[in-house]
Amino acid sequence: MRDGAEPRYTLERASAQTLDGTDVPVYLLHNAGDPKKRFRASYQDDAVGERFEEVLAEVAPDVVHFTYLLWGLSVELTTRAKAAGARTIVTLTDYGLLCHRGQMFDWRLTHCHGPHPPEVCARCIREPSSFDFSPARVAVRRVVVRAAAALGGLGRVVVADDLAERERVVRAALDDVDHFIAPTAVFRRTFAGWGIPEDKLTELVYAFDTAPYEAARTAPPLDHPAAPVRFGYMGQFTPHKGIETLMEAIRIMQARLPESVEPWRVHLFGRPAGGRHRHFAKRVFAGELGPRVVVEQPFEPHEAPRVLGQLHAVVVPSEWDENAPLTVLQARAAGVPVVGSDMAGIAEVVDAPRHGRLFPAGDAEALADVLRAVVLEREFRLPGTRAPGSLDEHIGTVLGLYSG
Repeated sequence: MRDGAEPRYTLERASAQTLDGTDVPVYLLHNAGDPKKRFRASYQDDAVGERFEEVLAEVAPDVVHFTYLLWGLSVELTTRAKAAGARTIVTLTDYGLLCHRGQMFDWRLTHCHGPHPPEVCARCIREPSSFDFSPARVAVRRVVVRAAAALGGLGRVVVADDLAERERVVRAALDDVDHFIAPTAVFRRTFAGWGIPEDKLTELVYAFDTAPYEAARTAPPLDHPAAPVRFGYMGQFTPHKGIETLMEAIRIMQARLPESVEPWRVHLFGRPAGGRHRHFAKRVFAGELGPRVVVEQPFEPHEAPRVLGQLHAVVVPSEWDENAPLTVLQARAAGVPVVGSDMAGIAEVVDAPRHGRLFPAGDAEALADVLRAVVLEREFRLPGTRAPGSLDEHIGTVLGLYSG
């Protein structure tokens, strides 16, 4: 838990119920973020490891399946699980093990195609982006961190040696992982290229219960000529998600024919980022948004079928690789067309035109053209599209990995 509700490293014991009413023990570790903590704490924290060993002693698991190991946790939990006699599985949900920022999206707000040598990644970590602070403070901070880096970091900013040590610790921890699950081919290739043996990598896309999405497979009617086509964006308001490109595409559509006189609207479901990029949403949404853009409140995960049922298409304009985004998979389960960027982890799960349409990432004019086509052609449901795999098949594969 990162909210600071309890003292750091408090281990809270709770329980949850499965769909069949079975009680499952849940362990919550309180470890709030702290900007004063050392860089090393972002990936290795001995106190977290000690709390984890308490859980291992109580549960005595045969298998430990990790879906994250950083930022409030500790990468060497894999080693502690292995020492306790458990088989260890890791699902690779983002690039965090290879990239401190997590998405291979650098301080210049571009896809960096990493990982890179430590000196390159160290600069990316210490340099503020244009959305981290006010413009004046960004300029000052860049001067300060560059000076500190030239003097070896002074224990305050990250330098190449810090990144080299991070890589050493991460590699040692991953040596104690028995098997990895990569939801997409791009993740499998990237981690294999970094050194994880191919025979320890299984490509397996995410799966979920698709039954609640059946009701959304009927498109909301356009029952009068002025009824708007409703596009939906679902995700964080951050640079790597491509929302700035979407906003520019909306401006293009509002300024040209024929779509400027057609009824359509874009609903944005999400929230601004804290920490890095804290000023991004405020600047992107500055000024009058106009009637075409509706900023909605975030919704709970179980409400996704209801939200999709109200949309005619989903827009996923990401500018990092992505990793079979849940929004795309949910849209496929609901038969909702996807308008997605051609980043690898999206293109793998959007077979255009069967599941929707793709456009070059970061190209606002191309995105505007695709959105216009949806408005004019009015194909709002794709009856033949489904989620990539069934939940039963997914569980069967995972259980096979558990048994080795």
